[in-house]
Amino acid sequence: MVEQELGEQGAEGMVTADNPVESLIEDNIHWVAPAIEEILADNPQLTYTAADVYLACAQGQATLWTTEDGMVVTTGETDIFTGKRTMLVWLAWAKKRGMNLVALHQDFFIKQAKLGGFTKLEVRSAVPELKDYILSQGWQLDTIVYTKDVYGQFT
Repeated sequence: MVEQELGEQGAEGMVTADNPVESLIEDNIHWVAPAIEEILADNPQLTYTAADVYLACAQGQATLWTTEDGMVVTTGETDIFTGKRTMLVWLAWAKKRGMNLVALHQDFFIKQAKLGGFTKLEVRSAVPELKDYILSQGWQLDTIVYTKDVYGQFT
C-alpha cells in the first residue's frame, strides 16, 4: 500500500463524506488514473498498471473507495491452505501526503472486511517509515519480503 499526495492532476469530483464511499471506477477515472500513475512512478517495483487497477475494479475483483481526501483500492486474497480470506488494502492515495487515510478510516475498513467475510485486513508497503506508524495503530508485523533479480547475475 502506498499513500501519495496530490500532483497536478487535481481531484475534482471526489466524494465528500466522513467515511469512504464505494465508488465506480468509471466515474472517477479522471483523477484516479493519474493518482495511480503517481504511485507507480514512486514505486518502480510494482508490476501492474493503472489499466490493471481499472479492470480489476470494473470487473468486481477490487473495490474503489473514495473520500474528499483521496482514495483506497481494496481486493481480496484467499489462503490456499486454510481458505481464510484477507481484505488487502492494495492502494491508498491522498491529496496531501501523510493523511494516513487507512489509519484514519481503520474502523470503517475493519467493518467492511467483516461484512465481506474476510478474517484479516492487510496493508503492504515498501515505505520503511510507515512501519512504526502502522504498528502504533494496533497492526502486527506479519512478513517482510525481500527480492533479488536473478537475471544478469550470471552469464
